[in-house]
Amino acid sequence: MNKTIIIRTIKTALAAILAIIVAKKLSLEYASAAGIIAILNILETRKATTEAALKRALSAVIALVIGGLLFEKISYSTWVFGIYLLIFVPISLLLKIELRLGPSSVIVTHLIAFEEINPAIILNEMALVFIGTGFAMLTNFYAPNDQDKLNKLIEKIDQDMKYILKLFGKSLVENLDLKIYEDRISKLEKDIKKAVDLAIIENENSIENSSDLLYGLNLRGREMDLIEDMYYDLRTIPMEYSDGKYISDLLIRTSDNLSKDGDMIGLKKEIEHLKDHFNMMNLPKDHEEFYVRSAIFQVFRSLDQFIEISNLIDKNLKY
Repeated sequence: MNKTIIIRTIKTALAAILAIIVAKKLSLEYASAAGIIAILNILETRKATTEAALKRALSAVIALVIGGLLFEKISYSTWVFGIYLLIFVPISLLLKIELRLGPSSVIVTHLIAFEEINPAIILNEMALVFIGTGFAMLTNFYAPNDQDKLNKLIEKIDQDMKYILKLFGKSLVENLDLKIYEDRISKLEKDIKKAVDLAIIENENSIENSSDLLYGLNLRGREMDLIEDMYYDLRTIPMEYSDGKYISDLLIRTSDNLSKDGDMIGLKKEIEHLKDHFNMMNLPKDHEEFYVRSAIFQVFRSLDQFIEISNLIDKNLKY
């Protein structure tokens, strides 16, 4: 079973049990409701749990005010509970606390059972809310650190980018099956999304360096877009194109230099040199040559941006 599922299961059970025990020790009515509230507040991250707890408290206050006024002014009956829902539901939607409708409404049903409302009853109900949310926040303070897993995934992403760029270079001088890179690009895209999702969880759990990791992955997402742009442009350049070897060498050199100690300045100079080379060539003779020349300059532009982003990742991020 997944480690995250096991940990969340243990935290949920622990929070519910402790909430019920404390509620009973304080001789609160409907003590089990504190356990239910704790269960509903155990979410995936610390941030989500904290936000849910605050919304739960706000929702409970609003529900008790509306329900208490209606029951006192009309009667403690089921049909009045229906009126309460007609008022409370739209207010919850407007305040974006609709996910807290259930527990707050359960607390209001306690008022029907009490058939009265007084400070002691209000205190009882709010205590259930605070005990349940409090233990949810307390047990969710522990969050597993997946940075080792994330770092390995990032390392794999970087290696796959190097591999794809090298494939791009070879495709201009060798007859390669397009499916080779399409599969690699598709896998790379999935890995980046997986890593971003994991980094978001780490960030919301306030794990050290997680914001840097997330920023770096967003930059890699931009690199991914540029790789896809280059892929479609390179497909326009036929393998028999005489000057394709220059672009091939540039792409392979870029792949070899994608590291912290890589010669990024040298690569950018080479791009400018090749731009000058193609600018000095005779004008395209037909539409086909025009499209090829246009694709070449698009590759230069995308590769230049890719190198800029790679340089930013290597120089500014420490993890």
